[in-house]
Amino acid sequence: MAPGAASAAGTGARAAGGVPLGGAIQAEFMEVDPGYKQAFLDHCDLIMPMNGLKFSLVHPAPDQWNFEPADRVVDFALQNDRLSRGTCHVWWGATPDWVERLDTPAAAEAALVDHIERIGDRYKGRLTGWDVVNEVIANDPATEGPLRQTVWLDKLGPKHIPIAFAASARADPQARLVINDYDLEFVGPRFDARREIMLGIVRQLQDGNVPVHSVGMQGHLYAGRQIDKEGLEGFHKELDRLGVGLMVTELDIIDWETPPSNAAQDETAYGLVSDLLDAIFAWKPPQAVTVWGITDRYSWVPDVLPRPDGHPDRPLPLDRDLRPKPWMELLKSRLRTG
Repeated sequence: MAPGAASAAGTGARAAGGVPLGGAIQAEFMEVDPGYKQAFLDHCDLIMPMNGLKFSLVHPAPDQWNFEPADRVVDFALQNDRLSRGTCHVWWGATPDWVERLDTPAAAEAALVDHIERIGDRYKGRLTGWDVVNEVIANDPATEGPLRQTVWLDKLGPKHIPIAFAASARADPQARLVINDYDLEFVGPRFDARREIMLGIVRQLQDGNVPVHSVGMQGHLYAGRQIDKEGLEGFHKELDRLGVGLMVTELDIIDWETPPSNAAQDETAYGLVSDLLDAIFAWKPPQAVTVWGITDRYSWVPDVLPRPDGHPDRPLPLDRDLRPKPWMELLKSRLRTG
């Protein structure tokens, strides 16, 4: 299917009357593992590229673009009557070397705007929205200040955030524009501070008449951390007061503090996901919930945050044999019924 040949409008019928359940798919496994590919059709209303639209992968050199992996995923989603969305234009972890070598603010701004406008125009009408800016808040605001130190912050200062959102709006006026970040869910001063900074960024964008439609809460849930139900309800209420939605964008489980057994790990996961959904639904349903992958076969968690005891991680709602875990059934039940 040629770019623009299908529209996102009218897709996602499986989620009618409920909250879409999404999954981020790795394009490199779609054809070599047919069961993996089929699992997204079996369980998801929204299927999105996990990596194919990240800056360094889709635009590795100033005059080089690689749309094939993302096109394959987006075509697969739309041809099967599923929604799709994009991630992400600005992320410190996917900034190509050529951007780092740009030596003036004007050159950096021109590169950012050109990237966003070209890629946004290519997928206009095919994606429901974009994570425009990802992980812009400092990991620990108490010691690092409000914003993460990144190439974009170094070259453009905080204005890189409204620059990116304004360019995204020009490229696709119908897309829902999302600011996405992690560690917004838990109990504790660091998490309180991160939620407050997120609200501040949203207000600043609105004060500058720059469109922002949703906050994406990644939802990497850790065993040993408590979901802040009261804090999340208040956060959701304030976003709603501002006319901004809330979605979960990268849901999975880091279970390294759980006893080494499938049953214990799945019980922990069920409890964390249940608490998260309770906290979000306490005010109103989220706009979508997306899992970061779908099966334990393929996940970033064992590589980046492996269990110290060597026992296999169980980060996703299907096990390695593609069998649903209890929290997959919880997701489906809760998102379908509210």
